[in-house]
Amino acid sequence: MKSNLFSHLKERALSSIWMAFCFLVLFGIIYFFKGSSKIAQFILLGLTAGCLIEWTYACFLSQSWKKHSIWILGVVFIVMGSNAFLKAFHSRGWESWIVIIASSIFTDTFAYFFGSWFKGPKIFPAISASKTYSGAIGGLVMACICTVILGKLIHHPMSWMQAGTLSLCAQTGDFLESWAKRQLKIKDSGNWIKGHGGVMDRTDSWWTTAIGYSMKSWT
Repeated sequence: MKSNLFSHLKERALSSIWMAFCFLVLFGIIYFFKGSSKIAQFILLGLTAGCLIEWTYACFLSQSWKKHSIWILGVVFIVMGSNAFLKAFHSRGWESWIVIIASSIFTDTFAYFFGSWFKGPKIFPAISASKTYSGAIGGLVMACICTVILGKLIHHPMSWMQAGTLSLCAQTGDFLESWAKRQLKIKDSGNWIKGHGGVMDRTDSWWTTAIGYSMKSWT
């Protein structure tokens, strides 16, 4: 049991390192290009294209008869998220992207930590066998605290309600992809990170968090 938990922790640590690296690269680009709109569009285009290609490939390989409808839903999901990212950039600049992505990472990391530590009842075991109420609540609380602090540090003030909304959106995105993968009868969307899925597995919560951000007034 301990060995299994340690193995999952190693996978999570590797995933976190990759995400932290991508986050630092984004910071570097922001600093170097001074918040260029063209660079933002280029990055977003690359991320969107990568997710669309991976999702199409995952659906194509699936043996489920539902794969065509699930593929369409996934494409709509990614395109809506991409449009939300663009809308956020035009309204609040690069800082909005930092808040969106960081909130998603905070939520995912702390939800995993609290869920692994406290365990307890599952939320939707038919959709995701690993997500617990303790993880969801712990992720929400800690993500709110970290997001509010981050907002102050980068001069992008966030209220507790706003931070909570983003965290809930992040968890919703995670559940949506888990549901879609169940319908496709696949474990991961890809193999970008060995043992921890592909690009969509790592960014599913980004898209819903961006959608939640764009539907709210953050001024």
